[in-house]
Amino acid sequence: MNQRPIPLPTNRHITARRDQKWPLAFALLGLSSLALGLTLALIGWPRLQSVSLHYDLVRLRTDVERLQHQARDLEASMERLRSPASLALEAGRLGLAPPGPSAITADNGGSR
Repeated sequence: MNQRPIPLPTNRHITARRDQKWPLAFALLGLSSLALGLTLALIGWPRLQSVSLHYDLVRLRTDVERLQHQARDLEASMERLRSPASLALEAGRLGLAPPGPSAITADNGGSR
């Protein structure tokens, strides 16, 4: 293997120093990234809230429609159960019957 010496710089007045611009560049890049993130958050957060509220409203409207339908069904069922034919059928099933003519007495206003 060939061993060659590494040539040294001829100008001995050159010294290694840190570049002073890189920390500033990284700081500006970090600040601009932070500013962009905050801007997107300030713009996006209300929009996200709006979309969330919209979905909540849709869900609530669905619940209201379902409950209204259920209320209409219950009212129809209640009217069917209140009908005279249904009441007579239920009374007959329970053994209740209208009073016969012998059970009816004439009331003369409380005097006999």
